[in-house]
Amino acid sequence: MDRLIKISDGKIEAGVLPDIGGMVALLRIAGKPNILKADEKLWDEPPVSRRRFGANPVWRPYYGHIVWVGPQSEWWAQQTKSPAMLRDQAVWPPDPYLNNGYFEVLSRSETEVVMRSLNSEFSGIRLIKTVSIRDGKVLFSVTAENVRRKPVSWDLWLNTRVDGYARCYAPVQSMAQVRIDGTESEQADISNYSHDQGYCFIEPRAPSKNKRERTAKAFIPASKGAMAAFVSSQALIIRFKKHSPKLIHPEQALVEFYNCITHNKSDALTELEYHAPYKTLQEGESMETSQEWELYPFKPKPTHQNCIDFLQDTL
Repeated sequence: MDRLIKISDGKIEAGVLPDIGGMVALLRIAGKPNILKADEKLWDEPPVSRRRFGANPVWRPYYGHIVWVGPQSEWWAQQTKSPAMLRDQAVWPPDPYLNNGYFEVLSRSETEVVMRSLNSEFSGIRLIKTVSIRDGKVLFSVTAENVRRKPVSWDLWLNTRVDGYARCYAPVQSMAQVRIDGTESEQADISNYSHDQGYCFIEPRAPSKNKRERTAKAFIPASKGAMAAFVSSQALIIRFKKHSPKLIHPEQALVEFYNCITHNKSDALTELEYHAPYKTLQEGESMETSQEWELYPFKPKPTHQNCIDFLQDTL
Protein backbone atom coordinates (compact mmCIF):
# COMPACT_ATOMS: atom_id res chain seq x y z
CA MET A 1 0.00 0.00 0.00
CA ASP A 2 1.03 3.61 -0.36
CA ARG A 3 2.30 4.75 2.97
CA LEU A 4 0.71 8.22 2.77
CA ILE A 5 -3.04 8.22 2.20
CA LYS A 6 -4.23 11.54 0.80
CA ILE A 7 -7.66 13.09 0.89
CA SER A 8 -8.73 16.25 -0.91
CA ASP A 9 -11.72 18.29 -2.01
CA GLY A 10 -9.68 19.88 -4.77
CA LYS A 11 -8.88 22.95 -2.68
CA ILE A 12 -7.48 21.48 0.55
CA GLU A 13 -5.28 18.42 0.94
CA ALA A 14 -4.54 16.27 3.97
CA GLY A 15 -2.53 13.07 4.28
CA VAL A 16 -2.26 10.39 6.96
CA LEU A 17 0.26 7.66 7.76
CA PRO A 18 -1.80 4.76 9.17
CA ASP A 19 1.19 2.66 10.20
CA ILE A 20 2.88 5.57 12.01
CA GLY A 21 0.35 6.34 14.71
CA GLY A 22 -2.36 7.30 12.24
CA MET A 23 -0.42 10.56 12.07
CA VAL A 24 -1.68 13.45 9.98
CA ALA A 25 1.51 14.17 8.06
CA LEU A 26 0.26 16.52 5.34
CA LEU A 27 -1.97 19.59 5.57
CA ARG A 28 -2.08 22.38 2.99
CA ILE A 29 -3.99 24.44 0.52
CA ALA A 30 -3.65 22.62 -2.81
CA GLY A 31 -0.45 23.67 -4.55
CA LYS A 32 1.16 25.16 -1.45
CA PRO A 33 3.82 23.66 0.90
CA ASN A 34 2.96 21.42 3.82
CA ILE A 35 1.96 23.43 6.89
CA LEU A 36 2.95 20.62 9.25
CA LYS A 37 6.48 19.83 10.32
CA ALA A 38 6.95 16.21 9.24
CA ASP A 39 10.05 14.40 8.05
CA GLU A 40 9.26 13.09 4.57
CA LYS A 41 12.50 11.07 4.53
CA LEU A 42 10.97 8.81 7.17
CA TRP A 43 7.95 8.19 4.94
CA ASP A 44 10.22 6.26 2.56
CA GLU A 45 10.66 3.45 5.06
CA PRO A 46 8.71 0.29 4.21
CA PRO A 47 5.26 0.29 5.85
CA VAL A 48 5.07 -1.88 8.97
CA SER A 49 1.82 -3.71 9.74
CA ARG A 50 0.84 -4.76 13.24
CA ARG A 51 3.89 -3.15 14.83
CA ARG A 52 4.26 -4.09 18.50
CA PHE A 53 6.62 -2.71 21.08
CA GLY A 54 8.85 -4.01 23.82
CA ALA A 55 9.32 -2.62 27.29
CA ASN A 56 11.71 0.14 26.21
CA PRO A 57 10.45 1.80 23.02
CA VAL A 58 12.60 4.27 21.08
CA TRP A 59 11.43 7.73 20.06
CA ARG A 60 11.67 8.86 16.42
CA PRO A 61 10.91 12.42 15.22
CA TYR A 62 8.02 11.74 12.85
CA TYR A 63 6.20 14.88 14.10
CA GLY A 64 3.05 15.82 12.13
CA HIS A 65 -0.24 15.91 14.05
CA ILE A 66 -0.58 13.18 16.68
CA VAL A 67 -2.79 12.21 19.62
CA TRP A 68 -1.30 11.49 23.02
CA VAL A 69 -2.90 11.11 26.44
CA GLY A 70 -2.30 13.26 29.49
CA PRO A 71 -1.01 14.07 31.95
CA GLN A 72 2.56 13.47 30.90
CA SER A 73 3.58 12.51 34.43
CA GLU A 74 1.29 9.45 34.16
CA TRP A 75 2.54 8.17 30.80
CA TRP A 76 4.35 5.21 32.35
CA ALA A 77 2.58 5.07 35.71
CA GLN A 78 -0.54 3.16 34.58
CA GLN A 79 1.29 0.11 33.22
CA THR A 80 3.51 -2.78 34.34
CA LYS A 81 5.01 -3.96 31.05
CA SER A 82 8.00 -1.64 31.50
CA PRO A 83 9.11 -1.86 35.17
CA ALA A 84 12.05 0.46 34.51
CA MET A 85 9.82 3.22 33.13
CA LEU A 86 7.44 2.78 36.04
CA ARG A 87 10.25 2.85 38.61
CA ASP A 88 11.88 5.91 37.07
CA GLN A 89 8.55 7.80 36.78
CA ALA A 90 9.49 8.40 33.15
CA VAL A 91 7.93 11.28 31.23
CA TRP A 92 9.39 10.33 27.84
CA PRO A 93 8.83 8.85 25.31
CA PRO A 94 5.06 8.91 24.73
CA ASP A 95 3.06 5.71 24.34
CA PRO A 96 4.43 4.21 21.10
CA TYR A 97 1.16 2.46 20.28
CA LEU A 98 -0.47 5.88 20.00
CA ASN A 99 2.53 7.82 18.70
CA ASN A 100 3.91 5.57 15.97
CA GLY A 101 2.05 2.28 16.16
CA TYR A 102 -0.07 0.60 13.50
CA PHE A 103 -3.56 1.95 12.77
CA GLU A 104 -5.91 -0.18 10.68
CA VAL A 105 -7.80 1.70 7.97
CA LEU A 106 -11.48 0.99 8.62
CA SER A 107 -12.79 3.07 5.71
CA ARG A 108 -11.60 5.64 3.21
CA SER A 109 -12.93 7.82 0.45
CA GLU A 110 -11.67 10.80 -1.52
CA THR A 111 -12.45 13.10 1.42
CA GLU A 112 -12.33 10.89 4.56
CA VAL A 113 -10.18 8.29 6.33
CA VAL A 114 -11.14 6.35 9.47
CA MET A 115 -8.39 4.45 11.35
CA ARG A 116 -8.18 2.32 14.52
CA SER A 117 -5.11 1.62 16.65
CA LEU A 118 -4.12 -1.61 18.30
CA ASN A 119 -4.86 -1.95 22.02
CA SER A 120 -2.10 -0.17 23.92
CA GLU A 121 -0.34 -2.25 26.54
CA PHE A 122 0.94 0.96 28.10
CA SER A 123 -2.04 3.36 28.22
CA GLY A 124 -4.79 0.72 28.27
CA ILE A 125 -6.75 2.35 25.47
CA ARG A 126 -7.25 2.18 21.74
CA LEU A 127 -7.98 5.10 19.47
CA ILE A 128 -10.25 5.60 16.49
CA LYS A 129 -9.35 8.63 14.37
CA THR A 130 -11.45 10.22 11.64
CA VAL A 131 -9.94 12.78 9.27
CA SER A 132 -12.33 14.33 6.75
CA ILE A 133 -12.73 17.40 4.56
CA ARG A 134 -16.14 19.04 4.58
CA ASP A 135 -17.31 22.49 3.60
CA GLY A 136 -13.74 23.68 3.04
CA LYS A 137 -12.50 22.57 6.46
CA VAL A 138 -10.54 19.60 7.74
CA LEU A 139 -12.41 17.88 10.57
CA PHE A 140 -10.41 15.74 12.99
CA SER A 141 -12.04 13.59 15.66
CA VAL A 142 -10.68 10.91 17.97
CA THR A 143 -12.34 8.41 20.30
CA ALA A 144 -10.46 6.61 23.09
CA GLU A 145 -11.83 3.37 24.54
CA ASN A 146 -10.65 1.68 27.73
CA VAL A 147 -9.61 -1.86 26.73
CA ARG A 148 -8.62 -2.93 30.23
CA ARG A 149 -10.67 -4.68 32.89
CA LYS A 150 -9.99 -1.88 35.33
CA PRO A 151 -10.37 1.91 35.14
CA VAL A 152 -7.89 4.18 33.39
CA SER A 153 -7.70 7.96 33.78
CA TRP A 154 -6.53 10.19 30.95
CA ASP A 155 -7.19 13.26 28.87
CA LEU A 156 -6.92 13.39 25.08
CA TRP A 157 -3.97 15.50 23.99
CA LEU A 158 -3.96 16.70 20.38
CA ASN A 159 -0.55 17.90 19.23
CA THR A 160 0.03 19.79 15.96
CA ARG A 161 3.68 20.36 15.00
CA VAL A 162 4.86 23.25 12.82
CA ASP A 163 8.17 24.94 12.09
CA GLY A 164 9.69 26.56 15.16
CA TYR A 165 9.97 29.91 13.38
CA ALA A 166 6.26 30.02 12.53
CA ARG A 167 4.22 32.77 14.18
CA CYS A 168 1.82 31.08 16.60
CA TYR A 169 -0.99 32.67 18.63
CA ALA A 170 -3.58 31.76 21.27
CA PRO A 171 -6.23 34.15 22.67
CA VAL A 172 -5.90 34.87 26.39
CA GLN A 173 -6.85 37.88 28.49
CA SER A 174 -3.44 38.63 29.97
CA MET A 175 0.09 37.28 30.20
CA ALA A 176 -0.36 36.98 33.96
CA GLN A 177 -2.61 33.98 33.28
CA VAL A 178 0.10 32.18 31.29
CA ARG A 179 2.62 29.89 33.00
CA ILE A 180 6.01 29.55 31.30
CA ASP A 181 8.00 26.40 31.98
CA GLY A 182 11.61 26.99 31.00
CA THR A 183 14.98 27.38 32.69
CA GLU A 184 17.91 29.55 31.68
CA SER A 185 21.12 27.56 31.84
CA GLU A 186 24.64 27.38 30.45
CA GLN A 187 23.25 25.36 27.54
CA ALA A 188 19.82 26.91 26.96
CA ASP A 189 18.00 30.19 26.54
CA ILE A 190 14.26 30.50 27.25
CA SER A 191 11.86 30.88 24.35
CA ASN A 192 10.26 34.30 24.00
CA TYR A 193 6.55 34.45 24.79
CA SER A 194 4.71 37.78 24.76
CA HIS A 195 1.17 39.17 24.94
CA ASP A 196 -0.43 41.81 22.76
CA GLN A 197 -4.00 42.82 21.87
CA GLY A 198 -5.53 39.76 23.51
CA TYR A 199 -3.09 37.10 22.26
CA CYS A 200 -0.19 35.15 23.70
CA PHE A 201 2.36 34.51 20.98
CA ILE A 202 5.85 33.20 20.35
CA GLU A 203 8.59 35.53 19.16
CA PRO A 204 10.84 33.00 17.38
CA ARG A 205 14.51 33.64 17.92
CA ALA A 206 17.69 31.60 17.58
CA PRO A 207 19.65 30.81 20.75
CA SER A 208 22.64 32.87 21.76
CA LYS A 209 25.89 31.91 20.07
CA ASN A 210 27.20 30.27 23.22
CA LYS A 211 23.97 28.32 23.91
CA ARG A 212 22.78 25.05 22.39
CA GLU A 213 19.06 25.81 22.19
CA ARG A 214 16.23 28.17 23.04
CA THR A 215 13.25 26.35 24.50
CA ALA A 216 10.25 26.71 26.83
CA LYS A 217 6.63 25.71 27.15
CA ALA A 218 3.66 28.03 27.72
CA PHE A 219 0.52 26.83 29.52
CA ILE A 220 -2.34 29.01 28.28
CA PRO A 221 -5.92 29.09 29.65
CA ALA A 222 -7.23 30.27 26.30
CA SER A 223 -10.19 32.64 26.32
CA LYS A 224 -11.56 31.06 23.12
CA GLY A 225 -11.40 27.55 21.73
CA ALA A 226 -8.87 28.44 19.06
CA MET A 227 -5.19 28.83 18.21
CA ALA A 228 -3.35 29.78 15.04
CA ALA A 229 -0.12 29.39 13.10
CA PHE A 230 1.18 31.29 10.08
CA VAL A 231 3.33 29.04 7.89
CA SER A 232 4.37 28.99 4.21
CA SER A 233 2.04 31.79 3.08
CA GLN A 234 -0.88 30.09 4.80
CA ALA A 235 -2.83 30.71 7.98
CA LEU A 236 -3.95 27.71 10.00
CA ILE A 237 -6.79 28.24 12.47
CA ILE A 238 -7.42 25.32 14.85
CA ARG A 239 -10.82 25.43 16.56
CA PHE A 240 -12.03 23.24 19.42
CA LYS A 241 -14.42 23.29 22.35
CA LYS A 242 -13.43 25.63 25.18
CA HIS A 243 -13.51 23.74 28.48
CA SER A 244 -13.60 25.03 32.03
CA PRO A 245 -10.17 24.91 33.70
CA LYS A 246 -11.79 22.70 36.35
CA LEU A 247 -12.14 19.93 33.75
CA ILE A 248 -8.50 20.07 32.64
CA HIS A 249 -5.89 18.08 34.57
CA PRO A 250 -4.05 20.53 36.88
CA GLU A 251 -0.68 19.68 35.32
CA GLN A 252 -1.91 20.73 31.88
CA ALA A 253 -3.77 23.64 30.24
CA LEU A 254 -6.42 23.95 27.56
CA VAL A 255 -3.73 25.21 25.16
CA GLU A 256 0.02 24.66 25.40
CA PHE A 257 2.78 25.93 23.12
CA TYR A 258 6.12 24.15 23.16
CA ASN A 259 8.92 25.87 21.27
CA CYS A 260 12.47 24.64 20.67
CA ILE A 261 15.01 26.27 18.35
CA THR A 262 18.64 25.24 17.90
CA HIS A 263 21.38 26.60 15.65
CA ASN A 264 20.28 24.04 13.05
CA LYS A 265 17.31 25.83 11.52
CA SER A 266 15.80 22.60 10.20
CA ASP A 267 15.37 21.35 13.79
CA ALA A 268 13.17 24.30 14.82
CA LEU A 269 9.89 23.06 16.28
CA THR A 270 6.69 24.47 17.74
CA GLU A 271 3.94 22.24 19.10
CA LEU A 272 0.39 23.61 19.26
CA GLU A 273 -1.26 21.43 21.88
CA TYR A 274 -4.86 21.08 23.03
CA HIS A 275 -6.06 19.15 26.09
CA ALA A 276 -9.58 17.79 26.37
CA PRO A 277 -11.13 17.11 29.81
CA TYR A 278 -9.45 14.59 32.09
CA LYS A 279 -11.72 11.57 32.66
CA THR A 280 -11.79 8.17 34.30
CA LEU A 281 -13.02 5.43 31.98
CA GLN A 282 -14.40 2.17 33.24
CA GLU A 283 -13.89 -1.02 31.22
CA GLY A 284 -15.35 -0.52 27.75
CA GLU A 285 -16.14 3.17 28.29
CA SER A 286 -14.96 5.77 25.81
CA MET A 287 -14.45 9.50 25.39
CA GLU A 288 -13.97 11.67 22.32
CA THR A 289 -12.82 15.08 21.21
CA SER A 290 -12.41 16.94 17.95
CA GLN A 291 -10.92 19.91 16.16
CA GLU A 292 -11.69 21.90 13.02
CA TRP A 293 -8.74 23.06 10.91
CA GLU A 294 -9.28 26.09 8.69
CA LEU A 295 -6.73 27.00 6.03
CA TYR A 296 -6.45 30.43 4.47
CA PRO A 297 -4.00 31.86 1.94
CA PHE A 298 -1.93 34.52 3.69
CA LYS A 299 -0.35 36.84 1.16
CA PRO A 300 1.05 39.68 3.31
CA LYS A 301 4.40 39.36 5.04
CA PRO A 302 3.75 37.50 8.31
CA THR A 303 4.67 40.39 10.58
CA HIS A 304 3.23 40.38 14.07
CA GLN A 305 0.74 43.16 13.31
CA ASN A 306 -0.40 41.55 10.05
CA CYS A 307 -1.05 38.31 11.93
CA ILE A 308 -2.93 40.12 14.71
CA ASP A 309 -5.07 41.99 12.16
CA PHE A 310 -5.96 38.73 10.46
CA LEU A 311 -6.87 37.05 13.75
CA GLN A 312 -9.04 39.92 14.89
CA ASP A 313 -10.99 39.64 11.64
CA THR A 314 -11.14 35.83 11.64
CA LEU A 315 -11.56 34.84 15.29
